[in-house]
Parts: sequence; C-alpha cells; structure tokens
Amino acid sequence: MKRSGKGICIFLVALWGLWVAQAQAGGPVELHGFISQGYLYSSGNDYYGPSRDGSFELTELGLNARYMVTPSLALAAQVVSRRAGELYDGDPRLDYGFVDYRLLDGSVIGGVRLGRAKIPIGFYNETRDVATTRPGILLPQTIYVEGLGLRDFYTGVDGLHTYWQWFTDRGLFQFDLGLAVPTTMQDETQAAFLRTQDASGKLRLTSGQNARLLYERDGGALRLGATYSRVRTEYRPGDPPRTLEPGETAVDALVLSAEWNRERLSLTTEGVIRRLHPKGYGPLTDGALTEAGYYLQGTYRFNHQWEGFVRHEQHWNDTSDRSGTRQSREFGLLGIPGAGREPHRFYQHQWTVGAGWRPTPQWLLRAEWHHIDGTALTPLADNPEFDQGGGQARWDLFALQASFTF
Repeated sequence: MKRSGKGICIFLVALWGLWVAQAQAGGPVELHGFISQGYLYSSGNDYYGPSRDGSFELTELGLNARYMVTPSLALAAQVVSRRAGELYDGDPRLDYGFVDYRLLDGSVIGGVRLGRAKIPIGFYNETRDVATTRPGILLPQTIYVEGLGLRDFYTGVDGLHTYWQWFTDRGLFQFDLGLAVPTTMQDETQAAFLRTQDASGKLRLTSGQNARLLYERDGGALRLGATYSRVRTEYRPGDPPRTLEPGETAVDALVLSAEWNRERLSLTTEGVIRRLHPKGYGPLTDGALTEAGYYLQGTYRFNHQWEGFVRHEQHWNDTSDRSGTRQSREFGLLGIPGAGREPHRFYQHQWTVGAGWRPTPQWLLRAEWHHIDGTALTPLADNPEFDQGGGQARWDLFALQASFTF
C-alpha cells in the first residue's frame, strides 16, 4: 500500500487550526483530539513497517467533535489519520459520524444512534483509537484484531445503534445493540477475512448484528461483560485467473470480559470464541472451524504518574488444530504454485511486559516488550513471505510510543 505523508501533514495542520479556533471561540461544539507516534523494533518478522531495521511507521492523529443541537439531540463525528506499515497509509478516514437522540433520562437512560458508530466489543473497542485509553501500545490482538487489517471493520459500522443504562442499588447495567447495513469491505479488511492478499474481486458484508451487556459494581471496582457478534459475508471473484471461487462465510463470536480494580492494582481478562462457517471458495475450504483466544493482564500503579503491566495472550485459528500442522498441510494441498504456509501462521501466543509514564495529564510515554510464538495475528501486508511458506515462528518485538491528547 502506498504511504501518504502528505495526507498526514494536511490533516495535522487542519487539526491544529480547528483546535485553536475552538479555543478562541468557546462555542457550543466540544472539540477533542489525539496525536501519537510509535517506534517498533523486531526480530524475525516485520510489524508496522520494516521493524527488523527499526520502524517509525505507527502514527495516529485524530480529531472528534460533538455538537448539542438540543438537550436530547447531538451530532458527533471523528476523523482519524493512521499510518501503520503497509496496512494504512495515513489518509484521513471517518471513524464515526452519527446522530444521537436520547430517549430517556433519570435512573434509566436510553438512546439511538443513526450513522457510523463505534461497535461495543469487550472493554476497549469503543476507545481503542485513543492511545491513552488502551491497555498498552498494542491491544490484546486475539480480542481486538488490528494487525490483520480489521481495525476499521471492528471500530465503526454504518447502521442503527441503541444503548440503555440502568442505575440500581446493585450497580450499573448497560446494554448495547447494533444493526449494520450491507457494505463493501476495505481492501485490507478483505485480505484479513480471506487470509490472502492475492484474491481479486470484492467481499461484502451482507448482514451484521452486535449485542453487549455490561455490569459495574461500586464505581467500577468490579466489571463484567458479554458481547455477541453475528457477521455474514459474501465473496465474488474478479476476472480469471481466480485464486478463490465464489463463497460465503458466517461468523459468530462471543467475548467474555472481567476486571477487578483496586486503588493500585487492576486484573483484567477477556476471552473470545469465534465460530466460522465458510462455504465455497474452492477445494478444502468448506466446513466449520472454531477460532479462540484469551488474555490475562495485571496492571500496577506505582503512583499517579507511573504504571507497569504484565500480559499473557493465547490465540488459535482452529482449536482442533492448535499446533497448526493440519491447517498447514491442507493449505499445501490446494496446489497454488509457489504458495505455502508454515504451522506458525495458525496460532500466536505471547508475553508482554510494559510501563507507562504520565508527566502531565495530557502526555503519556510508553515502552513494552513482546516475546511472541507464532504469527497468526501478525500483519501479512508487512510480511508477504508468509504466503510463500516464510516467516519466523519465535520472535521478539520492542515498542515505544509518545501520545498527546487534548
């Protein structure tokens, strides 16, 4: 994918100008934004650019605005410029843009959003675009799939979204429901769904639904959540020669989340089970499989400026073949000239150790080290040799990031 440094510069100038104008005007529009720059260095495989030589190709710029038309009606939108290796070139994209109408107020609050809205998945999906709200520089990938090019698909979707909150003596209950409209997927999203960059034609989302239930007790001391997503896609190939034949895929996913918070210590865990039902696409692709993963993270706050965390993640593309050997063998039977995939392409496990420092409320500096076994969630766009049987199974990734929010 061609990179666009010009797009980033134009967006940065516009972002700064709007912020200054809003500060001077003091009008009814709430305007906020964020800027972050990362550096990655890896062994064995690339991650967001040529990270084996050191990569600065992780840049995020965002500007969001909210305008209250009436006390119950609001307009909100966010534009994001993201550069991430070969996946994203920095061109500004609409993250979300919707009309929000609040139906109820008091002990029960409800509302409806029409347009492109954030998808409620787990604890972090709605705030994943802002680096200071994430549980690390890189999100737990098995839940919040990002390195495969699915960020835009997971972040926001066009359609109808409703939300409800109940405040009771036992805590806060929140329910979110979203219905997506059919749409053609982005090129990087298509490559992630089809697990190859060589497929011509178009992949469409034909239907999608998402429901999440959250529970919070004692102001967030205990948080529990469950998210169910249902996605249906349809692939129609382009002109011959064809890498894949026409096909359809049904994906049903369940995410369970839990978090325990104290003044200094937080323990967080989330797990996912995705049931995939592909039909068509060619030989050896029919049949259901179960993709699964989880993470466990402990975060300790030394004071109001410093914190550290340890995280362990596990992910399998198919729980019936956790080593990836059968999937690797079956892919070889497809008979595609020059193509092949090693077993490490079908799982990814890792340990992460990280630290964060907030010198001011607006600034956050982070560093983290990942020890990784497998490449199932590693960007294929940055490692085209993955499709020719290349890549390294065991490798390390070191990351730095500076973030500013306003």
